[in-house]
Amino acid sequence: MIKSLFACTVLCLSTSISLGQNIPKGGYHAPLGIPLILSSNFGELRPNHFHMGIDFKTNNRIGYNLYSIEEGFVSRIKVSPYGYGKVVYIDHPNGVTSVYAHCSEFKGLVDSIVRVTQEKEQNYAVEIFPKRNEIRLKRGQVFALSGNTGGSTAPHVHFEIRDTKTEVALNPLVFGFDIADSKKPEIRGLKIYGLTKDGYQHPGKSVVRTVKKGTYGYYIGADKVTIPANFCTATGGIGIAVDAIDRLDGAGNQCGLYGSILIVNGDTLFGQQTDRIPYESTRYVNSHKDYVEYSIRRKKYHKCFKTKENDLPIYKYGKNGIIKAKPGDKFKVKYIAFDPKGNKSVLEFELSVTAGSINPNDDLGVDLTYLQPGYPLLLENEERSVEFDIATTYEPMKLYESKIGYQIGEAAVPVHSAFRVKIKSEAEDDGKYYIEFITEKGRTRRLVATYENGYYFAESSYFGTYKIKRDVTAPSISTLNFKSTTAYTSSKKMTWKISDAHIGIGDYDLFIDGKWYLLEYEYKGNYVTFNRPADVVGKKTVLLRVEDKLGNVKEWERVITFK
Repeated sequence: MIKSLFACTVLCLSTSISLGQNIPKGGYHAPLGIPLILSSNFGELRPNHFHMGIDFKTNNRIGYNLYSIEEGFVSRIKVSPYGYGKVVYIDHPNGVTSVYAHCSEFKGLVDSIVRVTQEKEQNYAVEIFPKRNEIRLKRGQVFALSGNTGGSTAPHVHFEIRDTKTEVALNPLVFGFDIADSKKPEIRGLKIYGLTKDGYQHPGKSVVRTVKKGTYGYYIGADKVTIPANFCTATGGIGIAVDAIDRLDGAGNQCGLYGSILIVNGDTLFGQQTDRIPYESTRYVNSHKDYVEYSIRRKKYHKCFKTKENDLPIYKYGKNGIIKAKPGDKFKVKYIAFDPKGNKSVLEFELSVTAGSINPNDDLGVDLTYLQPGYPLLLENEERSVEFDIATTYEPMKLYESKIGYQIGEAAVPVHSAFRVKIKSEAEDDGKYYIEFITEKGRTRRLVATYENGYYFAESSYFGTYKIKRDVTAPSISTLNFKSTTAYTSSKKMTWKISDAHIGIGDYDLFIDGKWYLLEYEYKGNYVTFNRPADVVGKKTVLLRVEDKLGNVKEWERVITFK
């Protein structure tokens, strides 16, 4: 086994060897012209995903210049009301792509191409892949302004670095940007589990301990944790997870843990280092973290073990991190948390197993009524069927065929790959049906249903109770910054609130005297805005048309004189 001091050195240095070789001579240009202060870092635990970049604070305002970190060309531009909002991707000669999300507006040729495309497609949401070298950018050239578009909840810049060929997200904090960090990671809690040989948790076999910070580091009361003998099985073992976060200079907000090492009886049993995450693997965050602690208490427990299906490339040492244990065993445990700047925190304690009988259920008592990772499953009756693929869930889960008419799985349990629901219907298909899931904490998820041969189909990424519903209600439209009776206006901006009580907004179009004009849609506030061009003057017929995802339409029409 690799000894602890050597392991820490190798882990910290491997970053500069594997990623740092791509840094241009003289380093990268900063993406912003203000001090680089983070509100979130790479790999931070999020619902159903890791944070795949870093978030720069922008003093709670929009409009800061965004600079290309190196020469290159724009390879992709996307405008969406959701997700990254207005985002630009720039390919660089050294094999990486930089990404700048939530922009408020584009500049130069980027802006011109977007506007032409939106006009041509008559749509606010567009995705453009310019030809290679069509939009060349110099190092430090401005191409957009910072903003708050898409899924952003406050003004900031979401910034990423990706491997251009594979699109794997890379940790920007190891690419030499001038971001101050003198703070050590914080260790807040410890959890110990009884596990199967594949890393699955035995129900009811876990203990939680609070970790405190003292004068000389982190500790647990009496520096000792004792677990019952029935945590042990003949083929399984013990697993450890640690609630750990990090903070950086200039801000008090929590950031994610970069790396950790678990040393048991002097040997390095497991190591984590978040340098790269493929997008197709990001949902395995639900296997990496303790999702129950995260969902209920927002605690950020990083497991120092892994299940056999977890393919994340962040694990550096150890086969699976499972500690082989039997009644009466004692272990000296050392846990080290570290960040990219080499700041580290340490927790040491003794783990003891009481004398007694082991747990006889090596395999959790799993039978054909369980949905298991690595195995497909089909549940069906005359009216319904649910089809699961081999990667639907992260842990074995009991399913009840008698419930599939109204409930699938447990609402609090995350789904990895979507499952397919099939519902028989005698109703004539009119394109107005959808399937509604009530998920964790009463959240509602609505899925457009597809009709075929007497059945409605939908794919869901959430467990919960569900039912099929019909929606024939049109969206609603109301004015925001002007009165609905307005006949004259000199305003340069007009805003309407649009909403839908059921399936959600699908499309929105503004026509003035029959000509299409661009609307900007802000889904967080449910409004669309028309920024009036200088040539829109005089008496005009204004028509706003809003359609939901099932084709129900609402129109708002007025004659307005523009001054």
